Amino acid sequence: MIYLAGSCSSEHRTFMRKIAGKLRELGETVYCPFELKIENAWDYSQEDWAKMVFDSDIKALDGSDTVIVISPGRISSAGTNWEQGYSYAKGKRVFVFQITEESTSLMTFCGCTVFRNTTEKELVDNIGDYIKPGAAVPDKCRTTLT
Repeated sequence: MIYLAGSCSSEHRTFMRKIAGKLRELGETVYCPFELKIENAWDYSQEDWAKMVFDSDIKALDGSDTVIVISPGRISSAGTNWEQGYSYAKGKRVFVFQITEESTSLMTFCGCTVFRNTTEKELVDNIGDYIKPGAAVPDKCRTTLT
């Protein structure tokens, strides 16, 4: 299973749906945190709902063999950063696809199997090739200290 991590903002969600759709067309099972629906969510406190979401995401991360992180650049969401670090520490294959040519955090660059700067179109067109074992070539390091 592939865990697709990235910002859940409405503007980013459209692109994430394209990537998930492309992966599913290629026969992959994909977990997207933003697709999670908690039944009767309004019946729970914010804390209880948050714990249910967190537990569902942990279960999916633990059950995945590959984690794909879609990064908007050096400043990304705390949740996405946490998912990447957790996955890397668990020994998962972690691909970071940064949709910019800017430098990134050294923690993002070093905390993955493959890091690649790309464009949205290039990623949609080539995602299957990029995640094949042994096929992805990481970009050269262009990091900042944070």
